[in-house]
Amino acid sequence: MLAANDSFLHQNSCRACFPIPFSHFFQHIRLSIVDKRGQNSGETLTAYCVLPTIRNYEFLMSRSISADQKVLEFPSVDSVYVPPTTNLSHVVEVVISGSYRKQFESVKEAYQQFRDLGCTVLSPSSVSIVNEHDGFVYMKGEETQPPENIEDRHLDAIERADFVWLHAPDGYVGPMAAWEIGFAHAAGVPVYAKELPRETRFRPFVRLVDSPATAVESRPTHPEPPAPALKAFQQYYRRAALSRGYTKERPKDCLLLMVEEVGELARALRKREKLVRHGSYPESSEAQELADVFLYVVHMANVLGLDLAEIVQKKEFINLRKFLGR
Repeated sequence: MLAANDSFLHQNSCRACFPIPFSHFFQHIRLSIVDKRGQNSGETLTAYCVLPTIRNYEFLMSRSISADQKVLEFPSVDSVYVPPTTNLSHVVEVVISGSYRKQFESVKEAYQQFRDLGCTVLSPSSVSIVNEHDGFVYMKGEETQPPENIEDRHLDAIERADFVWLHAPDGYVGPMAAWEIGFAHAAGVPVYAKELPRETRFRPFVRLVDSPATAVESRPTHPEPPAPALKAFQQYYRRAALSRGYTKERPKDCLLLMVEEVGELARALRKREKLVRHGSYPESSEAQELADVFLYVVHMANVLGLDLAEIVQKKEFINLRKFLGR
């Protein structure tokens, strides 16, 4: 990130990506089945401080073990520890963004709180500043990496995260932090903060909570569908259709042409899967035919006067409600 003033930003407010998150799984080992004298016994496990008791962690264990199955060795002390208060169905992945040059101790505190809650902080990879050069701050382990690579990983981490935690001391949001808020919103990743941005135009994109724990508990259980980035392309194809003489096509014409492209896509896929029955096909690929299908979908939306990005997002919300209502 760059410097603290308005001209500069701390490195991590514009950092682009994070390490690829790892999933963690837990087995359900019932105390009544565990060998009381074996290495998986309650006495042995508590003796080595692996767990206070096994019963306390049964809420994490969704799968039971039948009597005829072998009980595998319980995870060792090196395994990921999830405190019982979090009640997470999976390991939550978080990105911390904002100006790291202001009240950095708050960043370190949030970082530690998320880790204590059993979360994986995708970025920053650490909260130990080791160097600063030309207004760019390097964390431990980043000393030899170019700033653009660090920023790219930060953005990639935002796309992968369950949510972004915004460090906005006294409501301050620098230019790159503001850009990251917009990036997260476009990717459908919620942004939480203890302090709302001073600028009202940023506030609709930030959710106010009182602590990292509240953010973890209130995060969406299912990714929220963002509006597809189609508006600019749809506008482009409206102009393209005008220049190519397609504007007089009716919905029926567009549908027939689109179905024809779907048929060509099926033909290309059948050729790739070596399911050719009779005759030969012209040189084509499923990629090209799929692109044609997409273009006709865009064209059909224009013919019908529909905002494709809006209707796709609305339909996915309907699909989401049906899925969550099962």
